[in-house]
Amino acid sequence: MGHFFSKPFTLDSTVRLFIVSFIAISIILLFRYLSPILLPFFVAWLFAYLLHPIVIHIQRKFRIKNRSIVVILLIFFITSTIITLFYFLIPILIDEFNILKDFLFNFAKGKIESNENWQLVLQNFFNSYDIPELLSQNGFHETISAIFPHFGKVVSSSLNIIIGLFSAFVTLLYLFFILKDYNTITKHFIGLVPNRYQNFVSTLMKDLEQGMNNYYRGQFLVALIVGILFSIGFSIIGMPLGILMGILVGLLNLVPYLQIAGIPPCILLMLVHSIETGNSPIYGLVGLAIVFAVVQIIQDAFLVPKIMEKQMGLNAAVILLSLSIFGMLFGLVGLIIALPITTLLLSYYKRYVLKKVNAEYQRQVRTEDPETIEQLRN
Repeated sequence: MGHFFSKPFTLDSTVRLFIVSFIAISIILLFRYLSPILLPFFVAWLFAYLLHPIVIHIQRKFRIKNRSIVVILLIFFITSTIITLFYFLIPILIDEFNILKDFLFNFAKGKIESNENWQLVLQNFFNSYDIPELLSQNGFHETISAIFPHFGKVVSSSLNIIIGLFSAFVTLLYLFFILKDYNTITKHFIGLVPNRYQNFVSTLMKDLEQGMNNYYRGQFLVALIVGILFSIGFSIIGMPLGILMGILVGLLNLVPYLQIAGIPPCILLMLVHSIETGNSPIYGLVGLAIVFAVVQIIQDAFLVPKIMEKQMGLNAAVILLSLSIFGMLFGLVGLIIALPITTLLLSYYKRYVLKKVNAEYQRQVRTEDPETIEQLRN
């Protein structure tokens, strides 16, 4: 390893290292500052990347020359499916919440009698508070406002809703224009690179495309298996809408760490199930925790190492480390760009840095200089 440090540090190299470090830190800070603005673009680009093969297939299958029509129909179909799913799912969750709310009202008023220890403890807890008043509209608002002084203002403000709708609209616009001119954008991107670097960038882009194709192919397979496992587990513990929730949690698993968002509705459904059956909610929640723990262990110990390492040639620890670092630095945007950036860095290292080092090693070996060979071996 001595050849890596054969060149001494000079003032010029030190200044260059400082400038490069300053630029890198500035880019990271700027990226973090602009991440809320860049998020719709990167989300749209990610979906465009995933939907591009489908657009190509539809065009070839039905011989449609106008790409814009295919893109509009595909976006309309996807958004309609998501809206329809929420249209049927949200009322069911609201009904389940109302069942839980009615139970808490009756339980707090003492209309539900039981000698079960867990219910006696819960009843004593509820008796110390005016639960009906707390759960009423005014009482609930005052309670939340007292706990979180600014929460009431944030929730009641329509500005957040408008911003959310506007972000979704901007994302759809990005998605349409990127999908519409996907091939042109990628070709023009290479054209912006100086001629002397075009082969270099083109090679990296091909490696990136291959790596990302393998990643998402593996990620879809992992999400499918995880969805099936959750559906089986939820059905075993008797959770309402078990199969549907299992599929939804599996779909959330397409985005790293997002499956955590499926825990609150699952807890709500298990509480309602415990109320309807008269069983202890502790058993239901323990069963739910066991399902999540077992599936997570299977996913991390078997599925990800076997599938993702085979697809990408990367160790699962490297994938997890990449997602963790970029997620910490850039939030949701970081989770989206983590694997592409990691793939580019590894591709560059293998193709250019490692290749150059090996070539230098072979050149030194051909000199048959015993001292040099000994240094390289050390």
